[in-house]
Amino acid sequence: MASQKAGSRKRPLDLTDDFLNITPWWNSDNGEQLVDDPGLHLGPSNSCGSRAPVGSSAAQGAAISSCKEVMRPVTVDAEDYHMKPLSLGGNVSVFDINLHEGPQSRQNVERYYSLCKNHANLHVTTSCFTIWRKHKKTNGYAKVIPAVRAGGEDVRIFFFDDNLEWDGFEDSPGICNLRDVATGDFVDFCEGKNGFCRGHAARHTVIYHSTKYKNVLVKANILDAMEDQQYFASIIKRFSQPHEKIIVFMDVNSTIVCNDSVQGKDLGNTLLGTLFEFIELNPREAFELIFDAHPPLKIEKLRTFKQLVKDMTSGDHLSYSSFWTEEKCWRLFIELAGKGEVRWAGQDSPFSLEQCRTLFKEYMVTLDRVISKDGIPESWFHVFKELNAHGNHNIVLNSFGVDTRKVILATVPDERQALQVAVNYELWDSRDMQKFQGQFKS
Repeated sequence: MASQKAGSRKRPLDLTDDFLNITPWWNSDNGEQLVDDPGLHLGPSNSCGSRAPVGSSAAQGAAISSCKEVMRPVTVDAEDYHMKPLSLGGNVSVFDINLHEGPQSRQNVERYYSLCKNHANLHVTTSCFTIWRKHKKTNGYAKVIPAVRAGGEDVRIFFFDDNLEWDGFEDSPGICNLRDVATGDFVDFCEGKNGFCRGHAARHTVIYHSTKYKNVLVKANILDAMEDQQYFASIIKRFSQPHEKIIVFMDVNSTIVCNDSVQGKDLGNTLLGTLFEFIELNPREAFELIFDAHPPLKIEKLRTFKQLVKDMTSGDHLSYSSFWTEEKCWRLFIELAGKGEVRWAGQDSPFSLEQCRTLFKEYMVTLDRVISKDGIPESWFHVFKELNAHGNHNIVLNSFGVDTRKVILATVPDERQALQVAVNYELWDSRDMQKFQGQFKS
C-alpha cells in the first residue's frame, strides 16, 4: 500500500445534521470512545495482538507485516449458504450464489446476509451486470443489499455507492436492490417510504436512513472521500449504536477509487475530470456542440460534462487525456452554460463557473496529500482499519466489475483472505466471465 503524507486536516463542512442525536460509536473492547478527530487514536488489539495508531499508513504497514505469518486462505462451507464453488484457477476461493432467479433467490437473500454477517475479513461480491442491463438498469435487478427490520438484530447495514438514485422503487432506475432478509421482498427506500428520511454529510454526500429498517444508504462522493480521512468512519459513527454489529457494503469506482488518478494524470488534471463528473447540463433544446477541432457532437438530453468530453473525444485516448487543462475546461463550461441549465448533480440550484473555479482552488489545497498512487483515498484505509481492528464488523466490496482486486491488493497482505462471491455467474456474458477469470490467473 502506498504511504500517505501525514498532516493536520480541517474538519469537513456540514458533517452533522441538526435533527440527529446519535450516540458516539464506542470501542466495546476497552470502553474508549473513537472520537471524530483527525488525530491518531490507539485501536484495540487486532488478531495478531498488535496495537497501532488509527489513521497512520506506516502503522497499517507494520500491522500487516506482523500478521503475515498467521494468514490462511479463506474457507467457507458453501452448502450452508447454498453456494457453488467455482473452479477458476489460481489460489483464490470463489463461490456462486443465486440472488436473482426463481423462489430460491428470495431465500438466498437471508443466506447471503448471514454469510456477510458471519464471515470475518474482507468480502468481495461481484454482482451480475448482465441481468441488471437486461432489465434496463433498474433497482430490482441491481446490487443486492440485505435489509433488516428495526427491533430485531443488533446490526447496522451501510451501503456506499456514488450511483444511488432516490426514486427508490423496484422498477426505478438505480443500483440498489434492497431486499428484506425475512421475506426476500424489495424494500422501497424513497423519502417517506419504510421510514426513510434524507440527511447530508460533508460537502456533497446525501444519506437516506430509516426508522423501520437498520439500513443506511449513502450516495458517496469521491471528492468528499478524498478530502477527509474520517469521511466513511464519521458517517458510520453517526448512524450506528455502540452495541451494533456493522456491515458495510462498499462500491469501488468513484466511491473509493478515483479513476482519473489511476490513469496517470497529475492532481490538477485529476481534479478537473472528477469535478466534471458531478456537473450536469440540461439543454434547453437539442443542439450541436462544436469545440476546437473535435467532431461536432449533438446534445439532446441531460448529460454530465465528463460524459460530453468522452463523447466529444470519441474514444481517442490521447485527445481525452490532454483535454484536462483549466483553459479547456473553463472554455467548455462557458460554451455549455449558454446552451442550457448547468447544475451540480443532485442539487436544484444553478451551478456557475465562478463556483466551479472556487471549488477547484479549495480542493487543490486539500487533496494533495490524500490520494495514493492507486487512486484510493486514505479514508478507505482508515475505515477499514477501524472496523477490522474492532474484530466484530465486516466490509463487503460490491461491484459489477473486476476493479475490486486493486483495492484488495492495496488493503490486505494476501488476497486469499478475501471471500469472493459471484452473483448468478451462469448468467454473465462471456466477456465478463473472461475478465473475471483472468484476474485470478495473473
